[in-house]
Amino acid sequence: MALLLLLALAWQFSPARAWLDPEQLLGAARNLPWPLQFGFFVLAGCLAVPLSLLVLLAVLVLGPWFGGLTSLLGGAVIGALTFLLAQMLGRKAVAQWAGPRLQSVNALVARRGFLAVVLVRLVPAAPFAMVNLMLGVTPLRFGTFLLGNTLGMLPMVTATALLAPQILQQLQHPTRLGWLFVAGVLALVLAGTWALQRWAARQ
Repeated sequence: MALLLLLALAWQFSPARAWLDPEQLLGAARNLPWPLQFGFFVLAGCLAVPLSLLVLLAVLVLGPWFGGLTSLLGGAVIGALTFLLAQMLGRKAVAQWAGPRLQSVNALVARRGFLAVVLVRLVPAAPFAMVNLMLGVTPLRFGTFLLGNTLGMLPMVTATALLAPQILQQLQHPTRLGWLFVAGVLALVLAGTWALQRWAARQ
């Protein structure tokens, strides 16, 4: 969520606004067929592009509802591919790459199981694809991972679907009331995410 506001502020108060038109950039992306858009989403996610950025772009290009659904589907596909890749590579190969973080993730899975996946999505400590690789060499079942992955993505995707169009509107036609609305929605989403984190941690 912080990424949304940082991008908006950078645009509002930097020279980039003078030579880049967001509508032109988004219009070019909208002209691509959906399968190609989706393919770019999945490929970028597998290459460790931050999921929050991909969701933001999907919502701006495809709209709040379709962009949000595309993001959830794309996140599920990225998760499945990287989870299965980890199982193909094996624990030793992933451990050499992930280092001590793998032990922490494995311990969390041992204590929380399904909720561990939700927790690492609500409190991301590493890139999306990297976490999936580490989860892929834990005792988690594939179906359990997919369900936890999707539920854990929901708050971020929902918040982005709500905020991104408003932020784009503010970039083009800024108003004080508009920024207050964005800040209010962001505060509600952060409060909801915090409540979910507290609940999950007590389970």
